[in-house]
Amino acid sequence: MLTEQVWDGPDLPHARMKRGCQPARQCRFAGRTPNMFHSYGAGTMALAFTRRACVPALRFCNPVENRYEIWSLRHRLRRITRRKILRIILAAEANIVWSTDSWARTDQSATIHQDELNLWFADFPTADWPIGSVFAFTFFWKAEQRWEDRNWQVNIL
Repeated sequence: MLTEQVWDGPDLPHARMKRGCQPARQCRFAGRTPNMFHSYGAGTMALAFTRRACVPALRFCNPVENRYEIWSLRHRLRRITRRKILRIILAAEANIVWSTDSWARTDQSATIHQDELNLWFADFPTADWPIGSVFAFTFFWKAEQRWEDRNWQVNIL
């Protein structure tokens, strides 16, 4: 819940949350709390922000970079930064037939089932692929024993 939202549940005095009121007067940026101070030179009030120790600033300032880029039939990624892992996610078991040299050579990767999400996926590390290359691929659906009858491609940046 963002602090600027109105609390709409029953009163929680121990948490200083009262129905119809803001739960706390806090800034939503990196756990900073606003403090009023008087600017003596200008004779006006100003707002300063101090960071609360209970919120790890690194979570906001230095996010962890994701090593994966996801491609699916609903999210057809067109480009990927080299050194990322391209993860192709499908709803059914398939072999992915692919090439990085305009189909001069082909390779094949079987999808792996992920039980908890009931999906199939295959990972393709791009670290050894040259910048400017194109990862082209298609599917052979195992249950239906048929080709997808279409090729896709992802550009390597």
